[in-house]
Amino acid sequence: MFKKNIIIILTATILLITPVFITGIEDRDAFLAEHGAKLAELCGRLVERGVSKDWFWENFVRDTFRFHPNMPNYFTNMVEHRVARGEITVTDYKEHFGVERKIRLGRTFIENNLDLLLQIEARNGIHYEIVVAILGMETNFAQERQRGNFYVFDSLVSQYLLVPRRENYAVNQLVALNTFMEKTGRDTDYFIGSFAGASGWGQFIPASLNSFFVSFDGEDENIDIFSIEDNLASIENYLFQHGLRGETMSSESNRRNAVFAYNRSDAYVQAVLYIYEELRK
Repeated sequence: MFKKNIIIILTATILLITPVFITGIEDRDAFLAEHGAKLAELCGRLVERGVSKDWFWENFVRDTFRFHPNMPNYFTNMVEHRVARGEITVTDYKEHFGVERKIRLGRTFIENNLDLLLQIEARNGIHYEIVVAILGMETNFAQERQRGNFYVFDSLVSQYLLVPRRENYAVNQLVALNTFMEKTGRDTDYFIGSFAGASGWGQFIPASLNSFFVSFDGEDENIDIFSIEDNLASIENYLFQHGLRGETMSSESNRRNAVFAYNRSDAYVQAVLYIYEELRK
């Protein structure tokens, strides 16, 4: 009963604070009728996890907030999911992402950043080519146009409202986003990336930002998800924390397991390892 009363109160709060919210929504009343209670429920769950309700509502009513009504379709049409459903092959997947071009771009990236990459490899013996391969798959070696079009906060809220199987994920990642924002002092619009809620050149979800993202120079106050150095160091750290290191690099299963932890798609793993193997030649 207490939780139900809280949701009622929060729903009433929405009606009071939303005269200018939700850019791009033409029918505010219809939106609130459909999603108001769910928004209140989400806020309540975040508050239970220690997140300030003010943080949630202030970010929700900011001018740049975008609701994504097509969120369910984005997940349905993910290329990884299409491979898993047998609609396309792994070869199709590789062609979709242009892995042959990524190999060419990867060689140029290595040539231009070799000193930095040797420093990355020296940390734990992880071949820099596998780090570069992941960076290539995620954002085409940090190309500006691959920065993304979805604010992480907005994407996660939209997932909670529209994709039931993503509700717990959205809550967990919003809690993590709040934590990382407090750690870095960055504002909401700094975290922009994919519809799934990943951001930065290495496409880290908020929980992974907290657990694995590191500053290249070891100074957390300088941490930057759009720094090439920090992303390379963080991808390397992610692989290291998932069992990859110099003495395990020769094991194909260890390489596969570490990359699979990064993205739980067999097609993704095959693409990354193919790029890695070509870059090693």
